[in-house]
Amino acid sequence: MSAAGTWKLTMNTPFGVQTPTLSIDAASNTGTLSGATEPSELEDLKLDGDKVSFTTKVTTPMGKFPVSFEATADGDNMTGTFKTMMGKTEFSGVRL
Repeated sequence: MSAAGTWKLTMNTPFGVQTPTLSIDAASNTGTLSGATEPSELEDLKLDGDKVSFTTKVTTPMGKFPVSFEATADGDNMTGTFKTMMGKTEFSGVRL
């Protein structure tokens, strides 16, 4: 199943557990990551069936930071990793 769609992610971050919403539009090859802060546009978005990768700049209390994501969708579940300057961390998601 395609990774396109809307997902509620669960991410353990240095700022605590975050649950942003990931929206991916396959038709326009665009998307956003939104949560407690302003939405950030997905950059370098690559959709390949059930696999997705992208980068984005996430707003934190310390400014905007680049974050890269790689994930695989399995039905209504998503698993993957996100990488920041502090290293790589696993995350999960469910389709909304």
